[in-house]
Amino acid sequence: MRTRGWRPSTALKKRRTRYLSLLDASGVAAIFAFFVAMYSVMSAPHGWSNHNVDLAPIAHPKPLPAAMKEDEITVVITRDGSLYFGHDRMPAKELPVLIRRAYEHGSERKVYLKADARVRYGEVKATLDLIREAGVQDVALMVEQTRPPLTVASPNQ
Repeated sequence: MRTRGWRPSTALKKRRTRYLSLLDASGVAAIFAFFVAMYSVMSAPHGWSNHNVDLAPIAHPKPLPAAMKEDEITVVITRDGSLYFGHDRMPAKELPVLIRRAYEHGSERKVYLKADARVRYGEVKATLDLIREAGVQDVALMVEQTRPPLTVASPNQ
């Protein structure tokens, strides 16, 4: 015989389906997309988000913590030869003016140059000439540290 009215098992089933419906596929996808977006924002190095630059690999680079300041002057040369001042793409002839303007606003008298490892040397040299034209003598070339080779101890040691 089936009874009508409230039963604990029926109430539990209704409550369970209500909570599960909150976490349907679209809810899980939205939560996943949120965490992926947060990870990509947090893991992107400072000032690089708009540029596709593979830096030259070096075994023993010198660390430059000042390159992470808010007011650092960063010039980026991408693989295709595009020139960026900070996050903004710009023509090469405007670079000296922008550097001088950054100095007037109190930036450090040093330029951090990030050049793609596959960019032609002539483009890097031309950019260095433009930086020097702005009156800058201190230019830091940004590189990527390579992993040191693994050494295997010989069994005789």
